[in-house]
Amino acid sequence: MTKFQKRGADMLSVLHKNLVFLALAALFVFPALAAGQDAAAIVGRLQEKYNSITSIKADFVQEVSSKGMPSMKSEGKVWLKKPGKMRWEYSKPAKDLIVSDGKTIWLFQPDLNQVIEKPAASSATTMATDFLSGIGRIDKEFEVKVAELESAHHVLILTPRQEQQGLKKLILEVNRESYIVEKTVITDHFGNQTSVAFENVKLNAKVKDSLFKYTPPRGAAIVRP
Repeated sequence: MTKFQKRGADMLSVLHKNLVFLALAALFVFPALAAGQDAAAIVGRLQEKYNSITSIKADFVQEVSSKGMPSMKSEGKVWLKKPGKMRWEYSKPAKDLIVSDGKTIWLFQPDLNQVIEKPAASSATTMATDFLSGIGRIDKEFEVKVAELESAHHVLILTPRQEQQGLKKLILEVNRESYIVEKTVITDHFGNQTSVAFENVKLNAKVKDSLFKYTPPRGAAIVRP
């Protein structure tokens, strides 16, 4: 694998994590719950609300921290739509583009004039797609604990019930007033962390299907890992 292909593979690994983040973020807009309700009650309301969500638009800031390496920060916009469609437009530092029609994922790296193409199905993307399709259930996939670490947010700690590649623990910071997820932090089995902060989240907005169609630019190298 060349260093350029490795960069693309690393980005797809981060993408898989982001899919989990955004799929779960869609779940966390529901009416305020009375103090003292346990995790099971919160998750039940969360799942009920999520079933009514068809699309998401948001700005995001992503930071990846790996042991022994400087952190990497990027930002952009994301669109998600049932069933399993998505579009990530990175604006900084590189203007990469990730698109999926639910069957195929394309990662375009304009500075390399390279497109990485692969099936959407994978351990992480399948879990995310299940949530987006209204099939998956958070209480089935995760053990959930509630930790009140600071006053501005409810903090939920999610641990997969079955081992998931690249996912050891997921933390969600939920705004206490709006019940919108404002930050997610995922930890892998090596202790590396990827955080995503969301702003300007819009649910059930009109999202055109054309956003999720992609044709590689003429002359671009096509890589199929």
